[in-house]
Amino acid sequence: MDDAEALLQRVDRDRISELWVLYHDLSGRAQVRSVASEGFRSAAVNGVSFARANFDFNLIDHQVPDVVFGAESGDFLAVPDLATYATVPHHPGAARVNSFLYNADGQLWAGCARAALARTAEKFTARGLDLQAAFEPECYLLERTETGYAPASSGRMFTLDALESRRELMSSLTRALTEMGVVLEQVSPEYGPGQFEINIRHQQPLKAADDLTTVKEELWALARQAGLIATFMPKVFADMAGCGMHVHLGLTDSTGANAMAGDRSVGLNELGLAFVAGLLKHSCALSGLGAPTVNSYKRLLPGSWAPSHICYAGSNRAALVRVPDAGEKHVEFRGGDGTANPYLLMIGLLAAGLDGVEAGLQPGDPVTEDIGHLTERQFAERGLEPLPRSAPEALAALEADPVIMGALGPVLGPGFLRVRRSEVAAYAVEVSDWERRTYLESC
Repeated sequence: MDDAEALLQRVDRDRISELWVLYHDLSGRAQVRSVASEGFRSAAVNGVSFARANFDFNLIDHQVPDVVFGAESGDFLAVPDLATYATVPHHPGAARVNSFLYNADGQLWAGCARAALARTAEKFTARGLDLQAAFEPECYLLERTETGYAPASSGRMFTLDALESRRELMSSLTRALTEMGVVLEQVSPEYGPGQFEINIRHQQPLKAADDLTTVKEELWALARQAGLIATFMPKVFADMAGCGMHVHLGLTDSTGANAMAGDRSVGLNELGLAFVAGLLKHSCALSGLGAPTVNSYKRLLPGSWAPSHICYAGSNRAALVRVPDAGEKHVEFRGGDGTANPYLLMIGLLAAGLDGVEAGLQPGDPVTEDIGHLTERQFAERGLEPLPRSAPEALAALEADPVIMGALGPVLGPGFLRVRRSEVAAYAVEVSDWERRTYLESC
């Protein structure tokens, strides 16, 4: 039985009346067509069409100025991937499925991020290595107020009180995700009021990225039903903790043994250190993928427990790359946030790590101090280079990195840069309340 027939049997068994066929755009947003039962067979066999022009629209639904995919550029086909099928718990009668993107001639389109991620992960498989990945996003639950937004909980960090303040919503999220094939390992109240951290079970890289999108989309929906707003925005409030999105990466060999663990620096072996060195070598480009918005750089500040310099460490949460001392030995990349496209970020991380392994790179010595509180002179004395300090700087570093851009390919990499730069340009001409408060009556 082929996948199309298997999908048709699933929707029939589950009594589905509408099938949501999804792909995720360059910003990571779910794009969807809801297919009625009469169209199930066509969607399962042939996919559904979307305009290529969608790839030149940004988060404010404006077409980028340097458009590549105009009105004449035609369509691609989003063909359902049976492995991602799940019913939608908050919408009885609906099921959703992620897609691979194809040209009309049946060939995979170069704009398919899921296919590009699968190809990148296969390069580890060819070396006899199995790669596991897990995302760890942070978010806020907010309420709308007359003056804007406010945290939906006042509980303090990691307290039972904070967890129980939104117990019903978080319990509903866990149950819904279990039905959708996503396993949450932990949900914890974080440092900010109304802030939570969600630990998702490690999976193969493609499923890990799929699972993250499912977590975000289901939390958004459940929060709306509860009259709340869930946001993964990096810096919601200037005086409160920001939201990061850490990525955990581990390798096992053909016997199932940990392929990173050893007796060298921070408990890694030569392969593990080379992987870390690759992440450090390409860290500025990875900032462009992991922290691609103007808001990202209001979180990535020294002394904030968010990384500000290029370094690695053992169990030190001030470092860009951390090697936790608990559990199976693996590495954690701490430079991303919720504005990242998880498929593109994962492609970049794997390409960077693989470059380090193939070149036999070494990362140097780990940091041992809380580097967030060093002076600029101390950073210089230790040879610690800063990460990009703005979205334009990070996007320029991404564009200049042939390894990462090569892994993204001719559609995803340039398209991502166009979209994100168009948002930077829109922000540059926006006049904020801070500017009016500061200058309007003083100048």
